[in-house]
Amino acid sequence: SCDSAGPCRATLASAGESRGSSSRRTTLVKTLVTCVVLPLANAQPVFASLGTGVSDEPPPVDTQLLVSLFEEAMRAGDDYQLADEAWTKAIAYAPKNTAAWSNRGTKRLQAGRWQDASDDLQRSIDLSLDLNTPDPLTLNNLGNAYGALGRWDLAMASFLEASRDRDLRPIALANFALGKFQVGETGDALKITRTLLRKDPEFWDMRAAQTAFLWAEGYETEAEQEWQVLCSSGRGFGGGASAESKRNTDGSPSRAYAAELLSQQVKQQLAVVTGVVGNDGARRDGRDVVTGVNGNVNGTRRVENTTPCALYASTSIVAPRWPPRCTAALDAFLRLKRVGKALDYDGQTREFEFAGRERGGVNE
Repeated sequence: SCDSAGPCRATLASAGESRGSSSRRTTLVKTLVTCVVLPLANAQPVFASLGTGVSDEPPPVDTQLLVSLFEEAMRAGDDYQLADEAWTKAIAYAPKNTAAWSNRGTKRLQAGRWQDASDDLQRSIDLSLDLNTPDPLTLNNLGNAYGALGRWDLAMASFLEASRDRDLRPIALANFALGKFQVGETGDALKITRTLLRKDPEFWDMRAAQTAFLWAEGYETEAEQEWQVLCSSGRGFGGGASAESKRNTDGSPSRAYAAELLSQQVKQQLAVVTGVVGNDGARRDGRDVVTGVNGNVNGTRRVENTTPCALYASTSIVAPRWPPRCTAALDAFLRLKRVGKALDYDGQTREFEFAGRERGGVNE
């Protein structure tokens, strides 16, 4: 995930895990290790300094003991019950430690205990030393909890407040855009994704989201164009690593960055000219994408595809993180349908219809 890890921070499991359960309980808030995605359920533990996450002159706390309680909770990993018990012990010992409340809330969010999660996360914010600047990660996670409860007005208010933090701004605004689409405000959602992509053209999750949003609105041609951009961005065709590593230290484009992108573009175009790949660098019929070395496309061609769109060849990478309507829109795009399916917060598969604007293309 995109975090500025403190000494006690740990990264959660990746978003690509199987969802084996009948609900979104264990995967809703797992993170994507590429540091872009994130999207509505990008919950991370918030480990504030153990000595400062308190207010109102609490009784003296043995920092060493509190550290051991935090470490015990971290060792619980994905055992949500064990982790919950450990964080509860930490809260009992230091009831005004904001990090303990936030981390238990995050674990409860991951376990699908939406109301309990929102209560803990709100408690952490209420205990902040400065209520005008609550922890942005906690706010972002609170937005996730509110969204799962269907309280999207509060969710988006939390995301907006979290976006005041410069480092978390892209993630929080991405979640805000996903929330807007979830409640049917597609125009606003597209304005946000376009703004984010203007600042960071390689924000892959938002490129995929914009593709899905456009398709849902009936802008099939524009959706296809966005997908083609996704298929030729980042590592480029056959690239071993993203060109992002070539940027200047302040994040601005460098000559090396521009040269690497140009090199990748030339490789991509050469591959198209020689017939190795199609014009979008990945697809043949429908949304078939080669996902590995010696992959087989329709049993007729074997190529390697390392472009970002291969990550989004199915909804499995976004389903644990995006709201259901957003996931369903991508599902509809991938299947060339006007109807998409996604697992809802209650664990039931829902079908979403996207009437669009009937601007040509597929309209089933």
